[in-house]
Amino acid sequence: LQKSGRSLDEVLNKGLHLVHDKMIDRSVYIGFADRGSYGLVNDPGITTVTAAPHTVGGTDTQWKYKSPDEILEDVNRAILGTWEASEYDLSGMANHILLPPEQYAYIVKTKVGVTGDKSILTYLLENNIGHNQGEDPFIAPSVWCKGAGTGGSDRLVAYRNDIDRVRFDITVPLQRLLTQASARDMAYLTPYVTQFSELQWPYRQHAMYIDGI
Repeated sequence: LQKSGRSLDEVLNKGLHLVHDKMIDRSVYIGFADRGSYGLVNDPGITTVTAAPHTVGGTDTQWKYKSPDEILEDVNRAILGTWEASEYDLSGMANHILLPPEQYAYIVKTKVGVTGDKSILTYLLENNIGHNQGEDPFIAPSVWCKGAGTGGSDRLVAYRNDIDRVRFDITVPLQRLLTQASARDMAYLTPYVTQFSELQWPYRQHAMYIDGI
């Protein structure tokens, strides 16, 4: 490490913070099954529906088979569903939508209209029910949505991103507690400590899952 100009302490700190950040991601998105906790994408208390089929009487529900209007219908279903469950209170309307990376890439690269000057993503952002009500949703990819649905299907996750609706606490940020010499181990021992909560849902009416996209 001296020859390469790298700091052992820096390597250790980066590694610990990387593991810590990944643990927080896991706690937020899927929780820890052995602890009985759940996250944004797999809470059994959230209303779950199956995406509408591509054609009447059909079975294909995946977005790659659907038209932009059919995809918009799924998005509006989630937004309208949370709005209705919140007794039409706009503060309970979903404003965040998470998609598996494959579906997100599809709506970003696929163009709509005769001129092809807009992507499906732009079309969704401009024509959803939330936009009409002044509650523009944020649509983003999340690897945790892939295979999170019933039977291993891909899942759309819609929820209200608001501290009064869903939150996560880091009560003790990752920190070095102390360093002491150990004659028995012939080493310096440095314990690190951290503490964080599971995902907290004060309300669940503002969230909905749509499987099979």
